[in-house]
Amino acid sequence: MSRYATYEKFFNPEQAAPVLSVLKEQRIPHEFAAIGKQVDQLITGGGPAYLYEVRMPADQFETVNRLLREKMHVHLDDIDPDHYLFSFDDIELVEILKKPDEWGRLDYAIAREILESRGIVYTNEELDGLWNKRMETLARPATDGGRWITAGYFFSVVGGFIGILIGLVLMQSTKTLPNGSRYYIYDKRTRRNGKTILFISVIVTAINLTLALTRSFTIVKHNWIGW
Repeated sequence: MSRYATYEKFFNPEQAAPVLSVLKEQRIPHEFAAIGKQVDQLITGGGPAYLYEVRMPADQFETVNRLLREKMHVHLDDIDPDHYLFSFDDIELVEILKKPDEWGRLDYAIAREILESRGIVYTNEELDGLWNKRMETLARPATDGGRWITAGYFFSVVGGFIGILIGLVLMQSTKTLPNGSRYYIYDKRTRRNGKTILFISVIVTAINLTLALTRSFTIVKHNWIGW
């Protein structure tokens, strides 16, 4: 299993190019590859349909964040005048600075330059504050809302692999934040339900397998005696 964690996801290689350029220049160990849909993403509904990701050691995340902010600068004269960010108002551009993980590095750099051209300047300390507040928001666990908990209990009673799978996902799924920290995706209540779903699923599956083997043995024994 790879020792790397996902640092950032992209829709296409072109979007990742500025990040990859800095990583190569600074000789930061990393991987860039296409990604597939994971089980926990299928259950939670996933998010944007990213196709590529950059992976690196989690302890390098903060260093890379700082390098990218320092080195990724754009000149507005080099940007297409029809670029969609030029139509954004100040509040919308500030929202990009607050959520760089949702917009990508290039949009972040362009938004910052547009704001500065309008006389709105954020210091590095202020940007650090926005970043830390974003990390606090992303670290908050999600509540399942009952949909998959209900499905999990249903399949746990019916028995089978699906109940076990849902229980494991609700109980163990974690996320890596852009700063490299790892947190459980779900809150304690949801994880407790996941543990219960897993326990019931395993017990019911074991009982069903035992009954099936018993029936098979009885049929074989009956046929053997009849023969």
